[in-house]
Formats: sequence, structure tokens, C-alpha cells
Amino acid sequence: MIAEISAIVAGVNMATSAIKQAAGTADDLSTIGVFLSKLGGAEVELAKAQNQGGLSEADAVKAALARKQIGETMQEVKDLFVMSGNGHLYQQCMQEMANARKAKQEELARAAAKNKQFWKEMRQIGVLVLLVLVLVPAALGALLAYLTR
Repeated sequence: MIAEISAIVAGVNMATSAIKQAAGTADDLSTIGVFLSKLGGAEVELAKAQNQGGLSEADAVKAALARKQIGETMQEVKDLFVMSGNGHLYQQCMQEMANARKAKQEELARAAAKNKQFWKEMRQIGVLVLLVLVLVPAALGALLAYLTR
């Protein structure tokens, strides 16, 4: 978990730094958009790590500071979009990121349901095989016992 939080924090720091550089040198919103998606992804990963629990105190502090940094950087990005006259584009980006997350969650849920169904079917097949292995010899034995009497 420590390495995971540290990797997320490193990604947040890199994206924040890159956004500040891009904002200072150019008005290229597509460049900023790439880092915006990285920040959004880091935000999701932080939430996932915290929901799983088991964070040490140091990791919990790192996560809280990273969330604050993400929030501040996201606000800066929003301001850049608004100042460039593309506030609506920021909203579209946020909506598309939310849609992508939702689609990913739905895909994971479908995969989990498919996996659950597979194992259910495997258990049913196992029970059938076990029954055949037990009942067929028992029935043959009973039939032979009956015929030989």
C-alpha cells in the first residue's frame, strides 16, 4: 500500500508540475487536458486506496495532502480553461472523464458477474460429475446384486 500511495503522489506531483509549465509557456489546452486526465485518474486511485483501508498514518497523511493538491490543481486548470474562453470545454472534459470511469466500473462489474457465473456453472458440473461417479456404480452394483440373487 505504501508504494501505491507513493506512486500516486509522484504522479500527482508530476502532473501538477507539467500543468504549471504548460500554463506558463502556452495556451495549448490539449496538453493540459492530458495532465487533467492523469489527475482525475490519480484522484480515483487515491479514493480506491482509502476505501480499501489499511492505510498507515503516514500514507493517510500523504493521501490527504495529495487530494488537496489535486483539488487545487484542478481549480487552476478550470481557471485556465475559463480564462481562455473554454469553460464549457472544461465541463465537457469532466463529464467525459466521469463517463469513462462509469464505463470502466460497469465493465469491471460485468467481468465480475461473468466470473461468478462461470464458477457457479463449474460447481454445478462438479456436482453432476460427482453424482454420476457415485450413482452409476451404485446403480450397477444394485442391478448386479439383484440379478445374481
